[in-house]
Amino acid sequence: MTRLNFTTDTQRQALARSKGICECHLIPHVFKVFCGLPLGNANTFFEHIDPDGLRKDNSLSNCAVLTRTCWKFKTHRFDQPVVARAKRISDKHNGVKDPWRQQLPGGRDSFLKKKINGRVVIRATGERA
Repeated sequence: MTRLNFTTDTQRQALARSKGICECHLIPHVFKVFCGLPLGNANTFFEHIDPDGLRKDNSLSNCAVLTRTCWKFKTHRFDQPVVARAKRISDKHNGVKDPWRQQLPGGRDSFLKKKINGRVVIRATGERA
C-alpha cells in the first residue's frame, strides 16, 4: 500500500491558506497548543490531517501545512501507532495470522497448552497429552 501525495495544486492552495504559519491547530486531536511558528523553505511539510493509512483522502480539507517539529510529533506519536493498530485489527478480522506464531509449540495458537504445574494438555478438549 503506497502513500498518496497531495497534488501541486492542493499544496499551493494549502500554503496560501496557511499564510506562512504552521497549521497544527487544524489537528486538534493531536495538538493541544497552537505553535504559530513560521514556515520556511526546508521547514514546510504537507501532512494528512486524517492519516493516509486510514483514509485515502488527498483533498484540501485533509491537508495541513506543518513545520518539521509538528510534522515529526504528529507522525511518530499519532499516525504510526494509529495506523499500526488499524492494520492489526483488520488482520485479525480477516483471519491473517503470523506463520511463526502458529509453529511455536505451546504458543497461544498451538493446540497444546502447558499449565503452570508443568502438565501439558490439549486446548480443545482439555485432555492430557
